[in-house]
Amino acid sequence: MSTTFYRKYRPQKFSEVIGQKHIVTTLVNALKLGRVAQAYLFTGPRGTGKTTLARLFAKAINCSKRKGAEACGTCIHCLLVAEGRSFDIIEIDAASHTGVDNIRELRETVSLPPAVGSHKIYIIDEVHMLSIGAFNALLKTLEEPPAHVVFILATTALHKVPDTIISRCQRFDLSRFLVTSIVEKLSRIAKEEKLIISKEALEIIAFSAEGGMRDAESLLMQIVALGASPITEDTVTEVLGTTKKESVTALIRLIGENMLYPSLALVRKIAQSGADLSLFTGLILHFLRDLLLVNTNQEKGLALLGELTSEQKASLTELSALFTPIEIVTMLEHFQVAQGTTKTAVIPELPLEIAIVKILANSHEQPPAQKDLPLSATTEVASPLTAAPPKKEPSKTQSTIEGNNKQQAVTVSTEKEGRTNETKKALFDLSHIKTHWQAILDTAKRLNASITLGLSSARPIETDGSTIVIAVKYPFHKERLDEKVNQLTLEKAFDTILGAKMKLVIVLENTQNAASSPVADENPLINQALSILGGRVVNET
Repeated sequence: MSTTFYRKYRPQKFSEVIGQKHIVTTLVNALKLGRVAQAYLFTGPRGTGKTTLARLFAKAINCSKRKGAEACGTCIHCLLVAEGRSFDIIEIDAASHTGVDNIRELRETVSLPPAVGSHKIYIIDEVHMLSIGAFNALLKTLEEPPAHVVFILATTALHKVPDTIISRCQRFDLSRFLVTSIVEKLSRIAKEEKLIISKEALEIIAFSAEGGMRDAESLLMQIVALGASPITEDTVTEVLGTTKKESVTALIRLIGENMLYPSLALVRKIAQSGADLSLFTGLILHFLRDLLLVNTNQEKGLALLGELTSEQKASLTELSALFTPIEIVTMLEHFQVAQGTTKTAVIPELPLEIAIVKILANSHEQPPAQKDLPLSATTEVASPLTAAPPKKEPSKTQSTIEGNNKQQAVTVSTEKEGRTNETKKALFDLSHIKTHWQAILDTAKRLNASITLGLSSARPIETDGSTIVIAVKYPFHKERLDEKVNQLTLEKAFDTILGAKMKLVIVLENTQNAASSPVADENPLINQALSILGGRVVNET
C-alpha cells in the first residue's frame, strides 16, 4: 500500500531532523541531563516539524533503554509507539476537540498513572483552536500537573494562545526551512525512490514550498505521479505553474538596462502563461540576494554560492556589473512588497508592475545640464533652462587627464554624431512635436489615466536638443506632471509616437488672465473652470 512521502520519510531520530538545530540541541540536552520540563510549546509555520519533534521527544522520554537522547527503537514502549498503540502518548487534535467538556475529560484522566512508560505525555496539536472556556479549564492542570505528566502543545497561530498558557510552557519557535535544507531532504528521498530528477527541478520545488518541508514532499510526490522520467525543470514548471530561472535573469537584465516597457511586457507575458506570480517574485528575491553577495565581493560571493553551476555564476557576474549595492537593496525592498501583495491583488501582475516602475523611477537619470535657451518674444515663460549652476574648476592634473580622454572620445565619435545629427534635429524640432502633440497626449492618457488633468493645459513651447519645455497654466498641473511616475509616462508617450528619448521640463505660464483676477489667484480651480467653459470673472457692484 502506497503512502505519502512526508509520512514515509518522517524523521525517526533526532539525528535525522534537518534544520531547527537550536531546538533539537535543547531537547537533546534536556534528555541527557534528565531535566525534562512539564510543559512545552512548539510554534511555527505549517510543515516545519512541530508534530515530528513532539513525537520524537515523547518517544525518547519513555524509552526504557535510551542511551543519551536517542530512543532505542527496540524496547516495548518504542515498539508500541511505532505501531501506534501506545497508551502513554495521547495526541489530541484541538481543532476537533475545542470545547470545555473535552478538556474536563482530559483533566479526569491526567491523574491516572502511565501504562508502560515512566510518563504520560499529551500532545495537543493546533492548540490555538481551543475555546476560551477550554483554555481556562486547561490552565490549572497545566500549572500544576502530576509529576508523571508532560504536555507538548503545538500551534501555527501563537497570537491566539493566551499569555497565561504561554507563560507556563517552555516555548520553541520553529522557523521555515532554507531552500538548501529542503533540496537536501528531497535529494535523499529521490535517491531512496530511485528517481532521476535534476537539481534545478528540486530547487523550483523548494522555492514553491515556501519554507515548508511537508509541502515540498507533497509537491514532489505530485510530480512523481505524472510518471515522467527523468524529471526536468520543464516538467516542474508545467505542473506547478511557476517559471524558469531564465525569466528572472531576463527581467533583472531589462531593469538594469532601464527598459521599462519590455520589463512590463515580460511580466504580462509570464502572467498570461498561467505562472504563479507570487512564486515568480520569490525567485526574484532569492536571485537578488545572490546578486547582492556577488556585487559586494565577486570572488567571495561566488565562493559562498558554490552550489551554482558555472553558467549561473557567469550570469550573476554579468548582471552584478549593472547595479550598485544600494540599487539591489532598493529592488529587494520593492519586490518584497510586491511578493506580499500579489496573492491578494485584483490584478495579480499589478504589484510587480508597480515595483518595476518605482525601481526605474528611483534609478532614472537626472535632468540634463541646464543651458540658456532663446525664448519666444510672444511667450512669457520662466524657463529653468536659463539658470545653469556654476561649475567647479578642476585641478590641473584632473584637467590634463580629462582633456586627453575627451580628445580621444571626440575623435571616435565625430563620424557617428555627424550621421545622426540631422535625424535627431528633425525628431526634436518643435514644429514636428506640435504636429504630433495630440497623439502624444492620447498615448500618455491611455498609459496612465490619472495624468489627464495635468495635461489639460499643457503645450510644448521650446526645445533644446533632446530636452523639451512644456508649459502649463496652473501650479497643481505642474505638481502633477513633475511626479516621477508621470514623467516616465510622458517620456514613454514621446518614445512611442516619435521614436525618441526626450527629457522633459515643466514650467508655469505667466498668463495675463491670472494676474488680473485676484479670485483666480486665490483658487486655481476657478481659473481651470474659466478656461474649460470659456467664462470670465465679473465683479458685482
